[in-house]
Amino acid sequence: MHRVSIKKIYFLPLAGIIMLVVFFVAQEVYAGVLDDLKKSIEEKNAEIRKLEEDAQKYRLELSNKQQIGKTLKQELSRIQINIKKLQNDIGITQQQVKRAELQITELSYEISEREQSIKRIKKGLGSLLTLFYETERNSNIELFLRKPTFSEFFQILNTNASIEKKFLSTLTDLHILHTELEGRKNAEAIKRDESADLRNLLKQRQQALVVQKNEQNQVLTITQQQEKLYQQLLVEQDKKRQQLDQEIRDIEGKIRITIDQSSLPQRGSGVLDWPLPDVSKQSCFSNLIAVKNCITQFFGYTSFAAAGGYNGKGHNGVDFRADVGTPVFAADAGTIEATGDTDVGCRGASYGKWILIRHNNNLSTMYAHLSQVNISSGEQVSRGSRIALSGKSGYATGPHLHFGLFATVGVSIQSIRSRVCGRMMTLPIAATNAYLNPLDYL
Repeated sequence: MHRVSIKKIYFLPLAGIIMLVVFFVAQEVYAGVLDDLKKSIEEKNAEIRKLEEDAQKYRLELSNKQQIGKTLKQELSRIQINIKKLQNDIGITQQQVKRAELQITELSYEISEREQSIKRIKKGLGSLLTLFYETERNSNIELFLRKPTFSEFFQILNTNASIEKKFLSTLTDLHILHTELEGRKNAEAIKRDESADLRNLLKQRQQALVVQKNEQNQVLTITQQQEKLYQQLLVEQDKKRQQLDQEIRDIEGKIRITIDQSSLPQRGSGVLDWPLPDVSKQSCFSNLIAVKNCITQFFGYTSFAAAGGYNGKGHNGVDFRADVGTPVFAADAGTIEATGDTDVGCRGASYGKWILIRHNNNLSTMYAHLSQVNISSGEQVSRGSRIALSGKSGYATGPHLHFGLFATVGVSIQSIRSRVCGRMMTLPIAATNAYLNPLDYL
């Protein structure tokens, strides 16, 4: 008959104490490392907050500059301020990258700590299971008959009950640790994606900085700081823009289509997201100290249009203030119908760098005057994915995003030869009645 050693049973508490000591020593080591990481992360948070305060100052300064009439001196000043802002944004993004890397390291330590804890618990479970199996092989009657005293018998019974309780408790701890481990692993994967995205944004902002510095050099070189020549160039550019705009409007006016309004989403349904971060629905000119990406021009017959800005026609989109290098997001999921750059065929006269996205709700959105385009024709994009950086390419009196909306049935990508510029240009061409007010669907 198998006999259970009392000493073997009573050895359990000592083994448990040793396991706990090892466990807590390991915990203290990990805790020390994690405390250092948390301190470093908080330092990065403080640096980011300081840089964001500086960024707000630059946004305000740019906002004030854009309220003033355009002169060479003011344009150069605006470019210089935007360069400083971009440099500041680069600093913010760099700190965000470092913070994300520290957070990944923190999560890695937490993952390692939980994996080690799971190993230790599994080892302890093995010992408990072996001991539990050995004690369960003997019936209480057999134990009673072998023990000379009641006290000894009940000591064994209590020990068996403690083993069982400890076993179940340890199983619960193991389940909790497994759940926490999976949570940390998921968080780490998300943070790694965030880090990669931030690195990409950093690269784009560095490229935008190069573009701004080149623009500054071009203004200085072309004009040689001569105000008269600069103003003359502005007049010529505006004249060319109006002539080209009239050409495009003539083509669009000849397109005749019927749009089934019932096929379009209901107005006011909010089917589209804002294409910029931190958007204000108000006009920038209603608040001189606005720092958000507010609206510089609404859709339709605006004051600029009334002054002859579009040859008697209305504004075919909504313009948002957006400093060079501001991330631009897809307003809804869809397919990139096309991208282009009108500056290639007719510099400074139209949309500049643009993107057209076809959505599944019979709407298409356009994003223009970009500094960078980060996607290609045919790509699928999700709602809110970053697709570009704002800028002032094409005809733009200042950095902004032109956000256009079409009934998809009425817009197409066409290549036209401009009489104004004498070169081929590729851009979205739409029937007049295909233009929609974006604010009705945001």
